[in-house]
Amino acid sequence: MSTITSSIATAAVAVAVIAAGNVSGRAVEPVVGHAYTLTNDGDSNGVVILNRLADGTLAEMTGSPVATGGRGLVVPPGGDLDSQGPLRIYRKHLLAANPGSDSIAVFEIASSGALKAVPGSPFPSGGSHPMSLAVHGDIVYVANQAVPFANPTGSPNITGFRLDKAGSLIPIAGSTIEFPPGEGPAQVEFNPSGTVLAVTAGLVQSDGSVRSFAMQSDGRLKEGTGSPFKVSRTNALSGPVGFSWTADGRRIMVTNFRGSAIRVFSIDPNTAGLTLEGAPYPNQQRAMCWAALGPDGKTLYVSNYVTNNVSVFSIAADGTLALIGNSAPKRFSSIPDSKELQVSADGKFLYLIGTIATEIAIFSLESEDQVPRELPEGRSPFRLKTGQWTMGIALN
Repeated sequence: MSTITSSIATAAVAVAVIAAGNVSGRAVEPVVGHAYTLTNDGDSNGVVILNRLADGTLAEMTGSPVATGGRGLVVPPGGDLDSQGPLRIYRKHLLAANPGSDSIAVFEIASSGALKAVPGSPFPSGGSHPMSLAVHGDIVYVANQAVPFANPTGSPNITGFRLDKAGSLIPIAGSTIEFPPGEGPAQVEFNPSGTVLAVTAGLVQSDGSVRSFAMQSDGRLKEGTGSPFKVSRTNALSGPVGFSWTADGRRIMVTNFRGSAIRVFSIDPNTAGLTLEGAPYPNQQRAMCWAALGPDGKTLYVSNYVTNNVSVFSIAADGTLALIGNSAPKRFSSIPDSKELQVSADGKFLYLIGTIATEIAIFSLESEDQVPRELPEGRSPFRLKTGQWTMGIALN
């Protein structure tokens, strides 16, 4: 190889390493997917686009963040926002909540991971402060939380839309279901078959509730028997925020903020009948809030807001859980700051949002004892360049 050729090759490798956010001298890692999160900026909300590399690390793409056309919701000192799922990937589209301007942005996802807003985006959310999205087929439901500190214009609600082929959100007439003031929905999620929508609500001004609705042929919802289930400290469920469906779509595993334990509910996949099952499943940590089902369908990961770590449970065929273990606190965690989490489709890595620090902690899931291990310093956490009170994470 000539000196000139060798110099060009060396320069190319150096550029590739820098582009990947990897300057430690390790071999360049290929891009295996993407991660998206919201800046939640109060003036101009944006979607941060990150390359996911084969070693689990992240690198921001050129042109990121992409403006949503709306605003985030500024959190006052001592305030809080609780939700799971303000970003959703469905087929070729990414949907993103604008909680500060009551709208939903819709983007088309390119093969490179880049985003392009669809015509007409963003679309009105049907209420105040959209905080969670559920998508199945052409049906989208939005949880409008009506956050008390942000002076909502109406009651909390969930509202339905149809997602057409162009990515437009078309309101479904008569689909809005209002919730009591102060009991705003934190998460909405369809079961895998799309026959039932589950909702958790009410951390801010009440102990909260768990609800279940059967999907009707016209896109509207019918509440199941046993719903709403009003939670309280007496039934060891107070402050439900996040939840995950079991793989068979017959149960939800609901996190309990104040008791730091999971409660399991069975839900009839046809009628949406809701029943509390068994005893609480504690994790001996503080402020369990968000949940993510592993791709094997047999493992549940939950994040703990105050202890800044991740707990992992095994899921038996009958829906019972067993605590496998708790990770060490994430790096640089001096204040409560661990929120939504997602697991890569290959089950190798877990990504955990730090809202106040505007960062993403990255954990390996390949240890023999199945307990998450944060990647070494320099590879985790990934520091975001922009935004305040970072919200949501979606992976592909």
